Amino acid sequence: MRTANWTTTCLAPGAMIAMALLISACGDDGPTSPGPMPVPEAQLTFLRQAPTAPPLLTTDTTVIATKGQDLEVRLFYAPAPGSGSQTGEEFLRLKIEEETLLRYPANHPRQGAVFQDGDTVSIRIQVAPEDIIATLEPSGLLFNTNEPAKLKLRYAEADDDIDEDGSPDPELEVEIDMWRQENPGDPWFRIGNVKSEDLDEVEAELFGFSRYALAI
Repeated sequence: MRTANWTTTCLAPGAMIAMALLISACGDDGPTSPGPMPVPEAQLTFLRQAPTAPPLLTTDTTVIATKGQDLEVRLFYAPAPGSGSQTGEEFLRLKIEEETLLRYPANHPRQGAVFQDGDTVSIRIQVAPEDIIATLEPSGLLFNTNEPAKLKLRYAEADDDIDEDGSPDPELEVEIDMWRQENPGDPWFRIGNVKSEDLDEVEAELFGFSRYALAI
């Protein structure tokens, strides 16, 4: 769904963390539940693009985000031949709102400074062509916890043989979620906030940038 005042980047050919702890109180002073637990990579099964999936129009793109302005970045698959469309199905959507940008990374030339209206930062999105994994940079960029960034990943073009046993696995769709990994080799954390099986998509709120994947 588009909003009239969004600055929308629709990438066609030639273009392409802090976790929020989930705390539930049991009474006024009762025990609280821990945040998301780390899961070793070997214990997850990651979704892959189906062999029949069209290629992504881009797997590496950079955009400029500005404090005080809304930004929406969308990555697409290539359109079906002869369709007359410039893009196919949407694969990824990133939303950054007016007050989302909070602090620059500590290793940025601005050295962790608080964003002021008009300040800008370069954001890079890289996608693994055969997997449903996206890396967002710069690492260390911090977002407003009251207006976090939102990332949506779609699995409409994912291989339906999720566990690679040679047959489709529709019963496993209910287990699909979005996961975050700080660095390659680190454990993963479940972060999905909203899931729609009808739309084949999972959305999560981001409080910084990292590596994201859909997995079970």
